[in-house]
Amino acid sequence: MKKMKIGIIFVGRIYTPSMEERKVVDCDLSEPEKLNFLTDDNFKAKYSAAIRKLLPEGVDSFSCEVESENDAIDVAEADAYVLMPFNAIDKVFGVLHSKNKPIVIYTAPYSEIWSYGNVFYPYFMRDVRKIDSYMGINPDVYLADSEKDFSDYMDALLVRYKINNTRVLCIGEAMYEPYHSFNWGYEIIRLIQAKFGIKWFHMGKDRFLKEYEKVEAGDPDYIRKLAKNDRIPKEYSAADCEKAHRVYQKLIKEYDANAFTVNCLESTVHTSCHTTSCFALSRLNDEGVISACEADATTLMDMLITSYASGEPSFMLNPYLFPMDNKLFVSHCTSPTKRSYSNDEKDEFNAYAYFEMRTLPCGLQILKQPGPVTVTGISHDKLDKMVIVRGNLVRNTAFPSCRTQVEIDVPGGIKKLAENYEGRHWALVYGDQSEKIANANEMLGIESVII
Repeated sequence: MKKMKIGIIFVGRIYTPSMEERKVVDCDLSEPEKLNFLTDDNFKAKYSAAIRKLLPEGVDSFSCEVESENDAIDVAEADAYVLMPFNAIDKVFGVLHSKNKPIVIYTAPYSEIWSYGNVFYPYFMRDVRKIDSYMGINPDVYLADSEKDFSDYMDALLVRYKINNTRVLCIGEAMYEPYHSFNWGYEIIRLIQAKFGIKWFHMGKDRFLKEYEKVEAGDPDYIRKLAKNDRIPKEYSAADCEKAHRVYQKLIKEYDANAFTVNCLESTVHTSCHTTSCFALSRLNDEGVISACEADATTLMDMLITSYASGEPSFMLNPYLFPMDNKLFVSHCTSPTKRSYSNDEKDEFNAYAYFEMRTLPCGLQILKQPGPVTVTGISHDKLDKMVIVRGNLVRNTAFPSCRTQVEIDVPGGIKKLAENYEGRHWALVYGDQSEKIANANEMLGIESVII
C-alpha cells in the first residue's frame, strides 16, 4: 500500500506575534500595521516541523504557501490537507475543499499568533456544512482545538485512507449471514466496495483447488516443532497446514492483496485440502495481512478497522455472553500469535486437531496474555454501527469450544452489551483501544457504542 500524503498549507503570509501586541502601551491603535509580520522561511520551517511531529508514522508530507485563488488551484495533490490560516484569503479554502480530500484546520495558539485568517475559516466551515448538506455530501472538514485533537484526527484519517486502499482476496462462497440469506452475503461484499472503496477480488473454490495442487507438499513437522505442546494425533500429517499458508501467501502476492478471507467451514476447501486454514490465517495475521475465516466479509471489515486503528493484530472470535457474572467468553482457532505490530513479542500456542472436524489438523490454542483488551463487533446488515467493549482478559480456558478460548471481565456490563449487540463474529486486540477505534469509526460514518 502506498503511503498517505499530507499537504501542509500556509494560507496567506501576514500575522501578528502575540508578544509584540503585548508591548503596546494603553492599547494604542494608532499604527496597528506596524505589528504585521510576513511568514518567512524560518517561520514556515518552525510550524511545518511542529505539525509533522504530530502526524502518524509512515506518512509523507509536503508544505507550501498559498496567497491567491489560483495558487490554491495549483496546489499539489494530497490525500488530506492541513490548513494553517493567516491573513484573509477566503476563496482559498473553497478551492482546496473542491479537491475532495479531508481538510483539518490547525491554528497557532492565540498566545503565540494573532491572525486575521481566524475570522474567515469559521465562515468557510459554516458555508460548506450548509451547502454540502443541501447537496447531500459529507463536508469532510475538521477543526483541531489541541495537539492531541489534531493527532487524533490525523490518526483516524490514516485509518480511513488504509481502508479505502485495501485490496481483499476472498476464496470460496460468501458467508450467508445475516438472516441466513445468500443474497445478503454477496450484497455485503458489494456494500464494502461501495461504502469504503475497498478493492475486492473473488476466486471460486474450484479454481483455488487447482492452484493448490500446483504447489509442492508441505513440511509435516513444521507446525509440530513450533508448538509449545503438540497435541495433534501422531498419525495425522500437518504437512498441508503449512502448505495452505504458502498457497495463500502466493495468491495474496499475485493479487497484490493486503487482506484475505476464505470459506473454510461450509466449503469443500477443508476436506479437499486435507487441512484447516487455522494455522495459515494465524500466520497471515502475524505477517500484517488481516485475515478472516469462513469468508465472513463483515467480520473482515471489523478486523480491518480494529487492527488499523489500534495498530495491533486482531483475533476473530465467537462471543458468548454471561450477564450474571459480567463475563464474556470468546473462542476461535485463527488468533495471531503476535501481541503487537510494534514489537516481536509472541504468544505461545498448542496444536490440536480441528475442533469441529476431529479428523483434520489443525486447530491452534494461542495462549493469550491476561490484561486489558478491546473487543469489537460491527453490524452485519449496514456496516453502520459498532459495539466496542473494554474488558480485562482473565485466563485461558478449556471448555468444549474452538481451541483458542479466553474469559474476559466486562466492567461496563454484559446486559448493556447484549442490548447493543451487533455482528456475529467479533474481533479482539490487546489494550484499551476504544478511543482510537471510535475516532476511526467517526471518519468512516460508523456509529460507536462503547461498553
